[in-house]
Amino acid sequence: MNATNPIEIDGKQYPKLSLNLAISGRYLGDGSSDANVAMRLVPTRLENGEVITADESAIGIVLGSLAGSDEATQQAVGAIQAALQSYIAAKGL
Repeated sequence: MNATNPIEIDGKQYPKLSLNLAISGRYLGDGSSDANVAMRLVPTRLENGEVITADESAIGIVLGSLAGSDEATQQAVGAIQAALQSYIAAKGL
């Protein structure tokens, strides 16, 4: 992942973001779906083949439900769910 606005620490830019993502999807009684989302983006840079992360500057996002979330969040989760559905179909699961 590439950062839109890389942070700078001690004069060095961290242009990448390492990702930790968890999505728990579920169906509601009316047949619609919802999800819990937890994401952590860690600013990252590469230097001479070494991966350096700025864990103290990580960005955490936690949603107990998609209800009321913004359009960008809903689109991102929808794209992930669509990719996973394609994977399920390709593997015959």
